[in-house]
Amino acid sequence: MQRLALLASIGLLLLTNPASAQQALEAKLGAEELAIALKSGGYVLLMRHASTEPVAPDPAEFDLRDCATQRNLSEAGRETARQLGEAFSQLEIPIGQVFSSPYCRCLDTGQLAFGRVTESPLLSVWDRLRVDEKSARGGEVRALLSTPPPAGANTVLITHTGTLLYSFGLRTRPEGIAHVFRPHDGKAEYVGGLTPSDWLELAGIVPAARD
Repeated sequence: MQRLALLASIGLLLLTNPASAQQALEAKLGAEELAIALKSGGYVLLMRHASTEPVAPDPAEFDLRDCATQRNLSEAGRETARQLGEAFSQLEIPIGQVFSSPYCRCLDTGQLAFGRVTESPLLSVWDRLRVDEKSARGGEVRALLSTPPPAGANTVLITHTGTLLYSFGLRTRPEGIAHVFRPHDGKAEYVGGLTPSDWLELAGIVPAARD
């Protein structure tokens, strides 16, 4: 039943936003070209949190402010997040605002990678939303993606699987994957996606763990 609900949610979004769904399949820049483009700023990165402990999903009831009650980053995920920050620095990619889901695994990814993070409920888990609510939330996320960052900087949005799916039907694996958009004429133009391994390879950093 849950899988059927997920497919129905994606289907509704693709029907209401066919152009956006199509964009997700058409990367305009390769990895090296994308890293070069990001140096000038002006892009928004929609990023899934780094890798987590291989445990069951978050319990039905938990305390959002108590990380001990949630699924958290694994030690490998924490190290990957740190290395991503190092990669961005070595690649001279300027990062401005960093927004994150209020879940600890997202906040920790932002803090470890970029040293700062601002909570945004829009980037939170969507699993319990109705189909129409997921579609509406997708529209709100697309509005964030279409908002130009401050001059000379890039914006980062750290979130969960559901956001990547319901916003554009994007690839969600591996954990830590980032999809890049260019705000243009009030829309979010899809540019391409990079995995943690891609970032580290571009920066010449040996990964601490595999994706």
